[in-house]
Amino acid sequence: MRLPVLLTAVVPLVLCVALAGCSSDPTDDYCEAVEDHQAALTDVAASDDTGALFDVLDTYDELRAKAPRDIADDWASVIEPLRELEDALDHAGVDPSTYSSEKPPADVSQEDRDAIEAAARKVGSERTVTAMGAVEQHALDVCGTPLSR
Repeated sequence: MRLPVLLTAVVPLVLCVALAGCSSDPTDDYCEAVEDHQAALTDVAASDDTGALFDVLDTYDELRAKAPRDIADDWASVIEPLRELEDALDHAGVDPSTYSSEKPPADVSQEDRDAIEAAARKVGSERTVTAMGAVEQHALDVCGTPLSR
């Protein structure tokens, strides 16, 4: 009577270990996510549409969530300024693909233009650019593949 109970407990454990699917390596999960999203990230990198970057923010969030601890802060440093810029553009009611700081739409208030410009400066800041470089280098070094091709 004890043998069936023992088998019921041991067989799933043995199968789990044999298939290596019960506790995967977080770095492997992250690298798999990088590879899964590489095509979309490549499309954005090659795009002339300035608003295309906002289309992959959810992907960036997913990569950040799966990122190993040593790179998660860099992902945050990339994503947070982009979200702030997205929010400023949304608040102003402008399309990020067509907005021009040199010739903003007439109906955008000075306050909204200032908020957009401040957020855009954060996106282009040394901190954000350095963090993006670290994220890209990490993908190459640890995952053996770039974020985009």
